[in-house]
Amino acid sequence: MKMLSICFLLASVALACASIVPERDISYLGAERAEKMDAYLPSNSFKRPVPAILFIHGGGWRNGDKAGEREVRIATTLAENGYAVFSINYKMNIGERDASNKLHLSYVAWPQNFYDCKSALRFLRSEATRFGIDPARIGVMGGSAGAHLAMLVGVTTNHEEFNREGLYLDQSNKVACVVDLYGVSDLRGKKITPFTGSEFNRVTSYEEKASPVTYLTKETPPFFIAHGTADKVIPVEESRILSKSLEYLGVPYEYIEIPEAPHAFDLQPPQKDLRPEVLAFLRKYLRSSSSQQK
Repeated sequence: MKMLSICFLLASVALACASIVPERDISYLGAERAEKMDAYLPSNSFKRPVPAILFIHGGGWRNGDKAGEREVRIATTLAENGYAVFSINYKMNIGERDASNKLHLSYVAWPQNFYDCKSALRFLRSEATRFGIDPARIGVMGGSAGAHLAMLVGVTTNHEEFNREGLYLDQSNKVACVVDLYGVSDLRGKKITPFTGSEFNRVTSYEEKASPVTYLTKETPPFFIAHGTADKVIPVEESRILSKSLEYLGVPYEYIEIPEAPHAFDLQPPQKDLRPEVLAFLRKYLRSSSSQQK
């Protein structure tokens, strides 16, 4: 009997996974742009409109894809639980590493990559009826470089400099919450190539403008942060400092530190099963329709 129950549960999970068939390559930046969006919509058993999540992939601002294995797993998991997930590609840096592993860029995507993310958020609001989503309940999520961009989207709602570029400018730039998976929140002094101004003899540095921590206020939306202590790409101290900054400002946040976890882990094992914590966070800040758009 116990074995039968287990088999039934596994079959139910497999059926749920199979039912999430993403709509691929939605044009959200105009026909002339190659970067597209994939939409993972929950089953019709979830009452419309549903909350939505803008999902931004990682890859060092130079690699990665909206349909990577990790992105598909995370988007599918969230869609199975009633969230419409929109995974995007955005403008990428172009370049190569030399024999000493130094990165040389022939094209720097900043700030266009950020404007693309902002445009994606506003696109969702402009097409809320089409996708059956609630425009007042949109969160933003990303991992690594995608988490950096997701954080920036979340903290710059009221910064006009970043809100007058891109498309769908008649729509709100507000997000209800931010999910930051092992992202970099402070670029200042870190000499990260796409933001130092070292390419093309640039004089201006973007380190401060591109650092999410510089925009934190008491009105910053709630944050979920997860980071591994064995991360050799983005040190765990990044998230420790960020969480302390949020605490100081009185911004609601949840911080989970995973012992011995490296960079770029998933929501599910082997590192840690983050699904219960992430879903609880999203239920708290996206399931309520009391969020008001600005």
